[in-house]
Amino acid sequence: GAAIEALERLPPNQYATGWVLCTVGRAYFEMVDYPEAARMFEWSRKVEPCRLEGMEVYSTVLWHLKKEVELSYLAQEVTGMDRLAPQTWVVMGNCFSLQKEHETAQKFFQRALQALISIS
Repeated sequence: GAAIEALERLPPNQYATGWVLCTVGRAYFEMVDYPEAARMFEWSRKVEPCRLEGMEVYSTVLWHLKKEVELSYLAQEVTGMDRLAPQTWVVMGNCFSLQKEHETAQKFFQRALQALISIS
């Protein structure tokens, strides 16, 4: 889309940042191009490994791609960063959902919503 094209015109040192790469990943996600979205999120994690923002979208991409191992690893990583963040609860929910543990997944998604409400 146009947003991706605009961001791709940034100088390389500005493009290769966690924020831009996650934004491009989200744009590909919204265009239902999950493999390309995953590639952007993977790149963002290499550039900024402690970035939590956007990982809920990345986990949803991994869920759509049925990448159970990668999603489990992401869940471990974000839990280590901030186990009470809304993004972490969403990642955990997607992880359990992919493992067909839907009741547990639902509890994690509800926790994410509660965490978001308490922040605002």
